[in-house]
Amino acid sequence: MKEAVEFISNFKKIAVVSHERPDGDAVGSVLGLVNFLEKRGFEAFGVLKDGVPQIFRFINGWEKIVNFLPDSDIYILVDASDWNRSGFEKPDKPIIRFDHHLTGERYSDKDILLNGHPSATSVILDFLRFWDESSIDYDVALPLYVGLLTDTGGFKNREGTKSFEDAIYLVGKGVNSKWVAEKVFREVPIESYKLLSLALKTLTVVDEKIAYIIVRREFFDETGTNKEHSEEFVEYPLSVKGVIVAFKMEWDPRGYWKVGLRSKEGGPNVAEIAQKFGGGGHYFSAGCRIFGSEEEVLNVLISEIKKHL
Repeated sequence: MKEAVEFISNFKKIAVVSHERPDGDAVGSVLGLVNFLEKRGFEAFGVLKDGVPQIFRFINGWEKIVNFLPDSDIYILVDASDWNRSGFEKPDKPIIRFDHHLTGERYSDKDILLNGHPSATSVILDFLRFWDESSIDYDVALPLYVGLLTDTGGFKNREGTKSFEDAIYLVGKGVNSKWVAEKVFREVPIESYKLLSLALKTLTVVDEKIAYIIVRREFFDETGTNKEHSEEFVEYPLSVKGVIVAFKMEWDPRGYWKVGLRSKEGGPNVAEIAQKFGGGGHYFSAGCRIFGSEEEVLNVLISEIKKHL
């Protein structure tokens, strides 16, 4: 971590970038790091091509996030297995990557990839504590906590004590854990439930261990919704009793199906499955994009999953 701190400190303008369709870990990683860097005197930019989802706009500084790639001295890629996932053309400038996924591209010998950590924000928290713990204030702690809370599924999806140790530390910086949980889990827009009611009709179990849900184009059209409203739908097939691996297949206007893969304890490494289709992630959570008809994509996904059971 010392080498990463020294490397980043050589630059004045720093852009922190994460993946398209940002989840809580992506938003929290970007905002936590940007707020810290600003406090340290850097000119920092937070970059998310799809912007900040409505549900996370209670986090201080969200309005500073831009949806274009600014000119910068260095780019820090967070919570993404490779630059392509950002949706931007790769810049001809230094890139350093922070993540809790070991799969994907390496951009420098300063990359910080810690597989045992529960979220990308957990990796960033350790890095910031090493760099300058006194600069971790509420505006840094809140987004880091949001990333931790959401990427662990409300502390359901990770083993060990690391998630809780990080949570205790961040609560000690002023984060109100009850308030954040209310914001994230109990302020769901009604449109999400309208979309969910249609998607649940597609819920299917295969061979008792595999389950999936499909979000079709016509579902978005009928309910007037968009991709923000379907982020956590994969949890529904995963929650079926006896199922150990699940996926959500969602139509994307760019011509492909966006696939989110999840597994339970005893299930397969879904990162390996996603990699077969050019995606990535970690053992219990991964994603990829697949071109083809609904039937074609279903068949290749299920066939690949069965190879890993």
